[in-house]
Amino acid sequence: MRIDSAKWVHLPNTYEKKTQAETKPELTRQTDRISISAEARARFGEPVKNPDRLEKISALKAEINAGTYTRDARDIAKRFLQG
Repeated sequence: MRIDSAKWVHLPNTYEKKTQAETKPELTRQTDRISISAEARARFGEPVKNPDRLEKISALKAEINAGTYTRDARDIAKRFLQG
């Protein structure tokens, strides 16, 4: 085994800090986007046929607009687990 080989001369340079500062790419804020299919748009345009459902939808919209719409996270998790 030869210790005085020429390839070992540059070995310390690999562990030295780089003298030039690396430029980091700037992070840009991406905004959320939503897209609704033509089929979904057609369904939104259809009137609700069941009056009970229409009342429930109106009540939910009112809660959401008032900022009082809350649901228990445990109940939601149970429904997910039930399938």
